[in-house]
Amino acid sequence: MQDYDQVFARLRRESARIAGSGAAERVDKIRRLYRAVYELRGEIGRAGDAELGMDGRLSLLPLKAEADHACERLAGWMQRREVEQVPSLLGRRAYVHYEPKGVVLHLATWNSPVLISLSPLISMIAAGNAVVLKPSEVAPQSAELVRQVIERAGLGDEVAVITGGPEVAEALLKLPFDHICYVGNNRIGRLIMEAAARNFAGVTLEMGGKNPAVIDASADIEDAAAKLAFARHIINGQVCLSPDYVLVHESLKARFLEALQNKIRAFYDSSGKGFAASPDVARIINERHVRRIKALIDEAVAKGARLVMGGDADPDTRFVAPTVLVGVTPAMAIYHEEVFGPVLFVEGFTNREEAVAEIARRPKPLAIYIFTRERESADWFLAHTRAGTSAINNAVVQANIQSLPFGGANHSGIGRLGGQAGFVEFSNPRAVVEDALDTQQGAPMFYPPFPKEALDYVDHMLAP
Repeated sequence: MQDYDQVFARLRRESARIAGSGAAERVDKIRRLYRAVYELRGEIGRAGDAELGMDGRLSLLPLKAEADHACERLAGWMQRREVEQVPSLLGRRAYVHYEPKGVVLHLATWNSPVLISLSPLISMIAAGNAVVLKPSEVAPQSAELVRQVIERAGLGDEVAVITGGPEVAEALLKLPFDHICYVGNNRIGRLIMEAAARNFAGVTLEMGGKNPAVIDASADIEDAAAKLAFARHIINGQVCLSPDYVLVHESLKARFLEALQNKIRAFYDSSGKGFAASPDVARIINERHVRRIKALIDEAVAKGARLVMGGDADPDTRFVAPTVLVGVTPAMAIYHEEVFGPVLFVEGFTNREEAVAEIARRPKPLAIYIFTRERESADWFLAHTRAGTSAINNAVVQANIQSLPFGGANHSGIGRLGGQAGFVEFSNPRAVVEDALDTQQGAPMFYPPFPKEALDYVDHMLAP
């Protein structure tokens, strides 16, 4: 068992050393990190297949994009940002200086274990921090590969990979980190915030939520059905951005349900041998989550929801079939809880105020998806809903735009990840005002005893 206090003390010393590192040094670290990932891509692919039933290499494309984006732009991000001149500056220089937070704790989750471990790490390194990285114990093969990546990249002095279960996370949270990053559910997120408060640590929390898709009367039904069928079944629904339910205009509901079923079958049962035989249907991470998802489906059906398709599950093979429900009500757990599996329920609405009211009954989600052919409708839904992210006439794609800040709103997350937003998130923006370096003279009228001219100047400045 590692002595976490010693690990933390070592990283605290290391953080002081690397705080002054320049862009070239940090870019070199990021490039070494990705090079190590690339060299281990075969092992990462096999680990993903064993743990989630999908080739782990698929998750490396956004990781490469994140690394390339940071390396190309980091020098610019690190530059001092001059602020607008205001009268109170009196000719002084004022700017924002970005400095590292210090020692950051990164608690990663299991649904895309290598990507979620390493993508935020790129931002942490870019900002000049030392890091304790704890991959999820639920995906042990990937966790070991994350450790190997850090070792192969030669980053072990400033990135400590610590593996283990909840007891390890609990022990780490007692240490006085400067910032804590957590990707997972909001039940654990609350515990993270409580732990962070003890040391006044900053937090970045990415926690998902109950993501809706809204389809108005003008939408292209075939397009919406295809995009939502795909988005719901990435890693078989184990993606924080996946849509959890669909609100469709009542006039299109029957057509949408038919189109949705057709798209799901075309994508995931093209052979006609069943969803369980499809290589494109990922597996649920473990038996416990299979039973949890199945229980949500069964409880909804028992309380009056209707199965349109799917509903099958097999804990032994970690399989849950793509499932569509209608008639879900607030009396059912699935109405409120993030499923994190291949289940989508569909509701109708007659006017957009009704749709917005339905969304507002739940905490702010990580994403809202809007399908429409009318600019005014898209803008109206954006103005009358609240979420961390959105896509119009698409779904999930916003996570792959490195120039966009990624994160939630309240229950679905705090802070932003990715690109320049991630660099800023793991930096302390120090406000600096600078008098001329070649003089010690101040502004005499503001030193006591105050002359009448000083009050006259104040009175002049008060004028509207």
